[in-house]
Amino acid sequence: MNVGNDQPDCDAAAEYLRMAVPLMAKHNVPATPQNYATWYTYVSGEIPELNAEIDRLIQECRSFSAATNVQLYRQFVADQDLNQIDEVRTGLNQILIDVGNSLDRAGNDANAYQDTLGSLATQATQQDDLSGIRSLLTTLIKETRTMQTMTQGMHAQFESKTREVEALQQELQLERKRAITDPLTGLYNRLALIDKLNAVIAEMADGSGPPSLIMVDIDDFKNINDKHGHLIGDRVIRFVAQVLEKNIKGRDCAARYGGEEFTVLLPQTPVAGARSVAEAIRKAVAHAQLVRADNKESLGQITVSAGVATYRRGEDVIEFIDRADQAMYRSKHSGRNQVSIAHDL
Repeated sequence: MNVGNDQPDCDAAAEYLRMAVPLMAKHNVPATPQNYATWYTYVSGEIPELNAEIDRLIQECRSFSAATNVQLYRQFVADQDLNQIDEVRTGLNQILIDVGNSLDRAGNDANAYQDTLGSLATQATQQDDLSGIRSLLTTLIKETRTMQTMTQGMHAQFESKTREVEALQQELQLERKRAITDPLTGLYNRLALIDKLNAVIAEMADGSGPPSLIMVDIDDFKNINDKHGHLIGDRVIRFVAQVLEKNIKGRDCAARYGGEEFTVLLPQTPVAGARSVAEAIRKAVAHAQLVRADNKESLGQITVSAGVATYRRGEDVIEFIDRADQAMYRSKHSGRNQVSIAHDL
């Protein structure tokens, strides 16, 4: 990777952020991560439709209410949320660097000024006129105290702004985590899975082995919901998610693909290794004894069906997922509670 090429992007991101902040203040837009993403996109001009809509609202003197801000974000920015958050974070990092550099320069200026005052004070001791000495010393003391006050205030201001930016960085980090996390299980969501799949496949250009994928689906989940209710159903989903997390390691990735279906990504893992992981997951779920917390009633045996596929070079990501999914459905059609391997391995 060519590190030297990153600086223009950092500078641009920082400049966009500097342009966005006063515009948000001018139009009374609260400084939330989502609003930052919207106005960052506006000043960058990446989405002409967003610019046209904001310009129309400004021209019509419309206020940017909470509902309007949410609508702008959802309609124009939400799909690009991860990229925008990363770009805003890049801009914030550059601003922090700039703040630190400014503080260093200001500190150097203050030190030089204080040296000058010290020199003048030395000269004052060489004067014979008492009244002149007193006058000069009074001026020097006054200037020195003023400089000290300004320096202290400047340091306090920079420290305050730095804390504000760091707090916003933390908010953006949490926002990014929410964007890639399934709220019920805490696993990655489908969007994050696709990103990680693409990243692992890209690594194959450097000679890395192909990844394998496990699709896992809870058997007869509708019956669990119908008999025990959706709250118990959610608990079963969280339990299976925990089993997946306990049976992966290193760079392995577990995600909730949707509903009661899960995915496990195993980088550089041949089919035999992936099958072993799938069997471990299947057995752990089948051997568990789950009971209701309210009346201690057993939920009966919970089982999962799984399908395993290993990536073929040049294959589309969606096709890769579909092969694992089809293998999983063969497990269901063959009696459930088993692991099947994609035919074309």
